Amino acid sequence: MNLTNAWKGIVTCFAALVFLPSGVFALTAQEILDKVGKESLGESFRLTLSTKTMKGSKTVSSHRLWLMSKLGKDTGAFFLDFEEPEESKGLRLLLKVTLGKEPKAFMYLPATGKTLPLAIDDPSVDIGGTGLMTEDIQGFMPSGDEKSEIVKEEKIDGRECYLIRVSRPGEKDQRLIWVTKKNFVVLRSETVNPEGKVTRALRVIEFFQTDDGKEFPREEEITIPGKDTRIILRQEQAVFGVEIPEEVLDPATFGTFKWKGF
Repeated sequence: MNLTNAWKGIVTCFAALVFLPSGVFALTAQEILDKVGKESLGESFRLTLSTKTMKGSKTVSSHRLWLMSKLGKDTGAFFLDFEEPEESKGLRLLLKVTLGKEPKAFMYLPATGKTLPLAIDDPSVDIGGTGLMTEDIQGFMPSGDEKSEIVKEEKIDGRECYLIRVSRPGEKDQRLIWVTKKNFVVLRSETVNPEGKVTRALRVIEFFQTDDGKEFPREEEITIPGKDTRIILRQEQAVFGVEIPEEVLDPATFGTFKWKGF
């Protein structure tokens, strides 16, 4: 083979890599979102979560609860056990998500000892008075009919990120999600209405680092501009890859199972 032609071929290939169209990325938007769950959460985790909801400068509620989750390829189960305040102690919720199906939710009321199904057709339904929505808990699991695309790559808060737009048929609002390129952590997300106004936003305020160098959110802030509401979430005692008792993921037993002695 002629060396001159060979060199031209190498240069041509290099130029094709360097000058790829701006809309071409190494990963698709859905692949990035899949990595968010896999890299950030793994197959299971357990943590304590404290929440503080504020209206303006006034604190209107604060809660402390345990959150456990077990994630599969197309399924997810999320268990919440409230510890504080006293009037919420013993309240438990279970959210079960399956790709392509409507999520199912259940609430256990300690005062009555009964478990009730919850209607969650409206994703904005408040969870246990915390101000959190079901979408905040189930994270970024795909619904099966949503469309996601990479808008661009950009640097925010000193971290290189993918900016992803997510939309669903029949819904006018869209979500914008900034995912770090290094560890696939959601650094920021916004819900935007058709007029381009942000109606709900989340951002990571503080990270913690594991022994193997991975970063995870320690503290996050959710803001709801239209309601002058701000929710501070802080995660402690996070353990990943932990065994989750099947009883806390079963609607028939999650309310009364003594998981802390497991």
